[in-house]
Amino acid sequence: MTCLRFSALMRRAHDVRHIALAAALGLPLAMMTGGFALAQGASTSPAPTPPADGAGYVFGSPPSVQANRLYSVNTHTGEVSACQFERPEGSVVGVTRCFPRDASAGPGESGIYDMVSTRYSGETGVFRVNVKTGAMSVCYVRDMPKEGGGVEAAVVCTAPAR
Repeated sequence: MTCLRFSALMRRAHDVRHIALAAALGLPLAMMTGGFALAQGASTSPAPTPPADGAGYVFGSPPSVQANRLYSVNTHTGEVSACQFERPEGSVVGVTRCFPRDASAGPGESGIYDMVSTRYSGETGVFRVNVKTGAMSVCYVRDMPKEGGGVEAAVVCTAPAR
């Protein structure tokens, strides 16, 4: 029994060293573990792992320190959402503002989707990646023309490319 416990502890220590090495080298945790993770600059916190069937969501933020925004991608459909914190002028309590979704950020072909953030500090969007096909698109919030005039901020994505 003692040997089994020691063996399990040594295996955990070995895994931790590999994860620490990957973080020091700036490699995404997903490369080392085969799971889903956000490649968030120097962040070493893994993203929550979605269920094995691909159903669920992955959450992440862009690298810009000026962006007060969180994105989510449905790991099965690729549908992208974005929300941010705002505190209206004169209000003591803030609100969560979620943006409407343009058709380009809607569900795509069935697959296994993940989200990757670049290391470019000025970037306010994220990459939506189809792990099965390798197709990628950049998703971000942009002012879009409204029917009848004016503009409205909405989540948009570029066409998938490889």
